[in-house]
This record gives sequence, structure tokens and C-alpha cells, in this order.
Amino acid sequence: MASDGRNGYIDGMNQPAPLPFALPDRQIISVGGPDARDLLQRVITADVVSLEDGQCRPGALLTPQGKILVDFLIFADGETLWLDVPANAAEGLLKRLTLFKLRAKAEIILNTGMRALWSTTPFPGSAEDPRLAGRVHRGIGARGSEDRPLDTLEIQAGAPAFGRDYGEADVFPTDVNLDAYGGVGWKKGCFIGQEVVSRMKRRGTIRKRSLPATFAAEAPPPGTAVMAGPTTVGAISSASGHHAVILARLDRLRAAEHYCEADGQEAAIIVPDEFWADLEAAPKV
Repeated sequence: MASDGRNGYIDGMNQPAPLPFALPDRQIISVGGPDARDLLQRVITADVVSLEDGQCRPGALLTPQGKILVDFLIFADGETLWLDVPANAAEGLLKRLTLFKLRAKAEIILNTGMRALWSTTPFPGSAEDPRLAGRVHRGIGARGSEDRPLDTLEIQAGAPAFGRDYGEADVFPTDVNLDAYGGVGWKKGCFIGQEVVSRMKRRGTIRKRSLPATFAAEAPPPGTAVMAGPTTVGAISSASGHHAVILARLDRLRAAEHYCEADGQEAAIIVPDEFWADLEAAPKV
């Protein structure tokens, strides 16, 4: 990936195009060199060996106990991988990756002159955001037309975000659907925290998921419990307008005999079929 100095974003073409928006509170780390992919492949959740140029894929660095330290989007460009990272976690990720580098032939750099970019339409060098399929395209470059966050679109889609819906070591990757977005390489072999996360998959113990919820009026604030009669099925983690993201217990949703509500408002909750399938795989107790 090369930055085009005229239009300010990653561009393999020589024609100017309208600038996309820049995401505030994100920073860019590059991992380049002949061992860059092997280094990340043995450390993070995502399969980066199969990641092709022009694609992006989510990934995360986990604790040994399997919880997310930080997650990010990964873009591929030959020997170089670009990580679009929450700004307040970038320095920590840089230090950890440097420790894991050992003798690997890889250069890890915090690129302060680069920005995370997005648009609702494709732009040169962009890739579809797998968390917001068909809605948002992401890229990396020197500048955008203006800073504009993605929170509203993410919350409408039920896509949780680091720093807004969860923090460091708060959740497992499956709690925030990282696997559903293609960010967990179940077949790629070992990575930090892999044993715990893979055991959850094998034993069918994935019961928590982040889900989109819609309300008739303004959604209740984060932290509000989501109830089905007397049973707490989850809690709101973020809200925007009539929409919210909730972290829910699927087993309690399935067993619910009442409609779900939060702060007295009925909540329309969407559960993808694949999440129910994970729950069906759980051992019956």
C-alpha cells in the first residue's frame, strides 16, 4: 500500500477521487518485513497468512486467559500489514508486539502521519469493513475530508467497539462477535489465548453475544439492564437514537417467556441464526 500525496490515502491508481472521512481516536501501526506475517500469525487471533492484498480483516491480541487486550482492523500489502488501532491502546500494542518480535525480521512502526479512513462507498485502496458488510468501506492514508466517527452506523448494526462497549481484558472475542466477523482463525494454529477461546468453541460454551436492539423511543443509556420478565438477559453497552448494542445471554433469551424490555421500553432484538447454532451446540444441563 502506498500513500498518494495528492489525494492523501492509499491509492494504487493515479486519478484523484473525493476524500473519505477520517476516524478520530485511531492510530496506525505497520508491521513490515519478511517475517511480519509469521510474527502476527503466532500472536494474534486473525489468520493473516490467508489475508490478501486489498482485503481487511479484524483481529485482536488476547490475554493468556483469552480476553481481548485490544482489537483492530488489519490491511495487507505484500510483506507489510497495517493495523488500524484505537488510539489509546496503540502504544501498548506497539510495545507488546515489539516484545514478541524476538529475532523475527520485522519492523514495527507507529505511523503518526497516517489516518484511518472510511466511506459508505468504495474509494481507491479501500476494503469492505467485515463488521459492517455492505455499509462501510475502510482504508488508511495521510488525510481525510473531515473527522467523523462511525458510532451511529456501528450501533445501528449492533457492532460493538473497543473503548465504547468494552475495555481491556473485559470480554472474550466471541462476546463481541469477533469470530463472526472473520477475526478468529479457528484452523490456523496457536496464538496467545487460543487454548481458552478454542475450548469455548469446541465445548459449545459460547453463550454471550453482542446484538442490535431497537426501541420505539430514545434507547436507554449504557448500563441499563435488559429484562425478560423477572430474568436479566443482558445489558445495554452503547446507544444512539432508537438503537442500542446489548451484550446478551443467548440461553436466557431462548428460555424467555416474556418480551424483552429495558427501562420500561420493549426491545426488538435481532439474533443471527449462526448464534443460535452455537447455542444449540452447547451441552444440555
